[in-house]
Amino acid sequence: MENILEIKDLKISFDTFSGEVQAVRGVNLTLKKGETLAIVGESGSGKSVTSKAVMKLIPQPPGKYKSGEILFEGKDLIKYSERDMHKIRGSEISMIFQDPMTALNPTMTIGAQIAEGLRKHQKMNKQEANERVVKLLDLVGIPNPEARLKQYPHQFSGGMRQRVVIAIALACNPKILIADEPTTALDVTIQAQILELMKDLQDKMSTSIILITHDLGVVANMAQRVAVMYGGRIVETGSVDEIFYKPKHPYTWGLLSSMPKLHNNSEKLLAIPGTPPDLSNPPKGCPFAPRCPYAMKACVDMMPDYTNLSDTHQTACWLLDDRAPKVEPPETIGVGGTKS
Repeated sequence: MENILEIKDLKISFDTFSGEVQAVRGVNLTLKKGETLAIVGESGSGKSVTSKAVMKLIPQPPGKYKSGEILFEGKDLIKYSERDMHKIRGSEISMIFQDPMTALNPTMTIGAQIAEGLRKHQKMNKQEANERVVKLLDLVGIPNPEARLKQYPHQFSGGMRQRVVIAIALACNPKILIADEPTTALDVTIQAQILELMKDLQDKMSTSIILITHDLGVVANMAQRVAVMYGGRIVETGSVDEIFYKPKHPYTWGLLSSMPKLHNNSEKLLAIPGTPPDLSNPPKGCPFAPRCPYAMKACVDMMPDYTNLSDTHQTACWLLDDRAPKVEPPETIGVGGTKS
């Protein structure tokens, strides 16, 4: 399957009063046409910065693209001017932001906000845009769309606002949809409905999706491939089965171990001890080394290279070196036992 997006050695920093924060430190990712790629990791790992970089939404200053390429259909978006990016955003690449209430303009009707992109990118007149808005609201499951398009964001529930944000993102039939934790603020029933909606829309429109989340349950339900991010770097990538059933990086083991399990009667949830690294002074070795129970001297001193475990599975960990001691994954990981 052909790649629609390729991120190569992307490095992004922010200038702050305390110094330079290296938020993204050499990220490499690919997204195929019609695929859902999930990027998972703790808060502060660089997930949202990476996704916003694809849209060139990193404010400059204080942010800066230090190196790398973001190739969309073979063209490097980093070299695009702001005027050129206006033609891409919303039309070719769209984004569903984490909080629908702050993503929507409280002074504009829902219909006007959805129609804005249609009139700008597809040059529709007011009547054509309104007809398309009604169809989009119906598509995302909002009842009585003819009346609701005249209402304001505060007149909608949280789940309905999220549906409106999805309608805005899908208005111009984008080739890539970036969903930045789209269900975080929603209850589990609405969350399931929104995820099912995104899957249905992807089937109908063949849109490629980048899903940013820390919820591994959402990943198992939505994605075909997973990238595990930590300390501004990708530490492991693979198919959903490879990440859930054959994980090789201790950080991935920690994430999987922290998932609540139905068959576990213990009241205590497992957690990864320690805190993420300070990216204003990032470690020179593996960023997970200070929290890793299997860390060796090499882990602290040098960044590990990626080891190819299959055509789709790569891991950056010194434990995969032939000279390293053999370590088995803990019994607590996985969805039904994943020792390999």
